[in-house]
Amino acid sequence: MNDMHKGDFGRFVADARRRAQLTQRELAARIFVTESAVSKWERGLSYPDIATLRSLAGALQVTEGELVTASEDRRGRRDARQARSHRRWRAGVLIGTSAVYAATLLACLVVNLSVQHTLSWSWIVLGAVALAFSLTTLPLLVRRRRGWAALAGALVSLAAMLGAVELLYGGGFYRVTMASVLLGAVLVWGPLLVRSFGTPGLRRHAAVLALAADTVALLLFLWLVLDATGQGAWFGVFALPVAAMVLGIAWSVTLVLRYLPVGRLRRAAVALVLGAAFFTAVPPAVDVLLTGAPYRFRPFDLLRWESATIGGNVNALVVLTMLAGAVVVLALSAVPERTGGGARRAS
Repeated sequence: MNDMHKGDFGRFVADARRRAQLTQRELAARIFVTESAVSKWERGLSYPDIATLRSLAGALQVTEGELVTASEDRRGRRDARQARSHRRWRAGVLIGTSAVYAATLLACLVVNLSVQHTLSWSWIVLGAVALAFSLTTLPLLVRRRRGWAALAGALVSLAAMLGAVELLYGGGFYRVTMASVLLGAVLVWGPLLVRSFGTPGLRRHAAVLALAADTVALLLFLWLVLDATGQGAWFGVFALPVAAMVLGIAWSVTLVLRYLPVGRLRRAAVALVLGAAFFTAVPPAVDVLLTGAPYRFRPFDLLRWESATIGGNVNALVVLTMLAGAVVVLALSAVPERTGGGARRAS
């Protein structure tokens, strides 16, 4: 190593020693070398051997990398401070929330047993505390997939809390409430669940798998709601046919956009045509289910907007817009082909 670096190293060691408020003798005693060795290092006459670097860095409260480069690693120190601060914050949150939850549970158990001489409403508190724990503390305890852990814990805790309320006070709301929660969770998190946990083969079909889960959750929700309100017969008469129509267009568009072996723009055009067909055929079918009237298309007259034609006019505008969009998309899909053919002919 050159003399310039020896000088830099010596000045760095001397400055670090002074910041640590150590004399040369105290530093030498800590790392088991002679005082003259420390003096030579600071004057740039020699280097410490490799075996001494770690103990020297520890005594000077610097890193080994800073010793080797003879300069402060301010960025590394800042990162280390931030890491320590985060660990302290994490430990504080864990200890604080755990203490609050434990104190809450203990107080509720004592009061419940003292007043009712049995455990009753404290089960509801247990579920509520578990829900809060899942959302605030559980993500700090797991290392991987923290969001999924929090979601799973929250759903289980919510189910337990609502179940305790149902068992203690009745009301018949549990099935409908949990079906609603399940439907919302499947709609929002279903596609992400397949992409996060599925194999590469399953991920290619994430849209179809998510739609299948949505279909099951929606039908279950409709059946439970109608059954809970005493209108279970309406499920097969009205709810299921309407759901089948809506889900039919959803499935058709999804399959076309995902699997039709043509370009993306052409798939979009086919999807728009399917949408136009849906808005043409389904509203009259819904009218049949609601009124029992014969199947017929809704009357429309774009020049007359009154009660007899407004529904048909809206449908007609939607259908015409979708068909026009399909034509535009098809035209755009043909542009690259004509350009490529012209280029080939020109060449």
